[in-house]
Amino acid sequence: MPLTYSLVLLALFFVLLVGEFFIPSAGMVGFAAAIAATASIVIAFTHSATAGFAVTATVVLSTPVVLFMMIRYWPHTSIGKLILNRRPGQLDEPTESRLRSGEKRKDLVGRSGVAKTNMLPSGLVVIDGKRLDAVSDGSPIDAGTEIVVISAVAGKLRVRVAERADLQPEQVDVERRTESIEATLESLDLDDLDE
Repeated sequence: MPLTYSLVLLALFFVLLVGEFFIPSAGMVGFAAAIAATASIVIAFTHSATAGFAVTATVVLSTPVVLFMMIRYWPHTSIGKLILNRRPGQLDEPTESRLRSGEKRKDLVGRSGVAKTNMLPSGLVVIDGKRLDAVSDGSPIDAGTEIVVISAVAGKLRVRVAERADLQPEQVDVERRTESIEATLESLDLDDLDE
């Protein structure tokens, strides 16, 4: 077979490899690229061993470079922005994860506040005088209910209804210690100490 077929299949391999990033196909375009590369290598080896090794080296050395370039630049393309639903540079930490004051949303974890609206499951909460969007963790929360922030993932606050231990941790700690001491005293048999 002529070497031209091998070179055409090699070019098709690179087109399909790049196309895998732009065509949502559940990996079928990448699979077709692998078939094109394999066919190109086989045809090149039927022409000559030198051509076969040259095409194999081309595929092996250039594939990681193409993949690296696509992974690096694909989020900046219009389809990359559309699929990721983010702007480039937001991949590690979305800008929405910071409040206007510059404080990070994850720093709010553990703080308490009040549900400003009914949360079914999302709504507004007020924490330290700031109105913020949040999502309840499971059950609906009525407006005016005290809440506590349990996580901040992807710039979204997750909250739950605040319990007494969340609102008065020192008081609850003292009560637990007192109960522990009383239980220890009850378990001691004072009559045995007198003997």
